Amino acid sequence: MLKLAIDYVDKLNRKNRLVAFNPKYMFYNLGACRYYNTDIATDSWNQMQMVSVSPNDDVIGYLACKCDRSANIAYGVAAINYGDINLTFSIDFFKFLDSLFTLHHFNKIEWEVVIGNPAEKMYDKIIKKYNGRIIGVKHESTKLIDGQLYDMKEYELFARDYLKVHKS
Repeated sequence: MLKLAIDYVDKLNRKNRLVAFNPKYMFYNLGACRYYNTDIATDSWNQMQMVSVSPNDDVIGYLACKCDRSANIAYGVAAINYGDINLTFSIDFFKFLDSLFTLHHFNKIEWEVVIGNPAEKMYDKIIKKYNGRIIGVKHESTKLIDGQLYDMKEYELFARDYLKVHKS
């Protein structure tokens, strides 16, 4: 179930500390810096922050984006699943993306992924299904905890394209 992150700050930060130096999660924490705590906004003007919560109220994932209200763009989408493949998290991820268009009425979503991240295949499928676009690839643009430089793929998805497919 998708909930406001502000209501789960302690549980969310505990999860962040558990995965901070785990190589499995290196694609989420870009750069050599590990984040122990997530700064939670007290409103949704500049960013949206949600958690995916299991039926027993455990935080199983975090979903966020930044908001450019003047351009009507949600950007910098962040998503981390704190476990293995999880149906609840997957459903919440799609609810989060959908809400950016249908509830918050953004015109466009922009995000990046480190090439090689297991989520890259899912993002490519989303882009293909909803007629989004891969903007391009930035080569050797981030260094992860393993000390290697990785390429970043950039995406964009417009509300008009998403809603046309989603409503049909």
